[in-house]
Amino acid sequence: MADKKIAYIGAGPATLYGIQALLKLGEYEVEVFDMNDRAGGACYTGIPDYRFNKSFIDKLVDELSAAGVQFHFNTTIGKDISFATLQEKFDRIVVAIGAQVENMFDLQQGNGCMAGLTLLHDLNIDKKHDEYKQTYHHAVVWGGGNVAMDCARSLIRIMDDVSIIYRRSEEEMPAHKGEIKDARNEGVSLHFLENIKAVLRDDSGKVVGVKVINMELGEPDASGRKSTHEVAGSEHIIDCDLVVAAIGQKVDFSVLDPKLNFTFGKHESTIEHVYISGDAYLGPQSIATAIKDGREVANEINESFQ
Repeated sequence: MADKKIAYIGAGPATLYGIQALLKLGEYEVEVFDMNDRAGGACYTGIPDYRFNKSFIDKLVDELSAAGVQFHFNTTIGKDISFATLQEKFDRIVVAIGAQVENMFDLQQGNGCMAGLTLLHDLNIDKKHDEYKQTYHHAVVWGGGNVAMDCARSLIRIMDDVSIIYRRSEEEMPAHKGEIKDARNEGVSLHFLENIKAVLRDDSGKVVGVKVINMELGEPDASGRKSTHEVAGSEHIIDCDLVVAAIGQKVDFSVLDPKLNFTFGKHESTIEHVYISGDAYLGPQSIATAIKDGREVANEINESFQ
């Protein structure tokens, strides 16, 4: 039996390809803990089947399982097993929980207002297409990244009126250009240089629309993109019964340990022998970037035993 025991929290691409690389570097006993019922992370829960073939994930899991890797699905760290227990049992821990917390900018969720990843989980995992089709008829997606595109393109398949609201121009939109083109071709209405000011609700609390204001571009901001400024007196209403916020994600390590955090420029965290990988380290990125990061962490773990 291998004498170097490694635990991975989260079974996304950074983990799977990181383990593949790690097993080529030395003798390791590896266990993976994931809250979902199968591997893939955001590839599984967030990317629609029509856009991405996920069969490679199952193939890799089979390969790793055959090599002795143990997968513990439907297992939440902090609930089903404590982070402290993992620290006692394993020599190294890799935290690859993704950027799982979505920015809502104080929007009250419920009754037709939700986060983008929640919507995608409802459709991709829980298969609630019929429920959404019966409940909602006019959707607004707030954001300009790939999550916003996935939300809008998923919704246009079950309702006729879907709009994306983005505060910058199409040129600054971070979503892949092909995704923008496909969304437009599929019937999604794109509202550039507009931003949501408020979600409007009826007396029962149900969403009935959004108050939107026009934006104009200014000088580049810290992100390198042009800054945005509101156009005074340009407020207007867009009627809708579903608002989906896809305006960024962040990571919350406190669910594992309040002391866990980043160490600047390093995968090893503020807790000794605990590493951070994938979207949890980089923020939401491409699958290829997550895979590359997972392999880098594998090298660092292997070097730490030298």
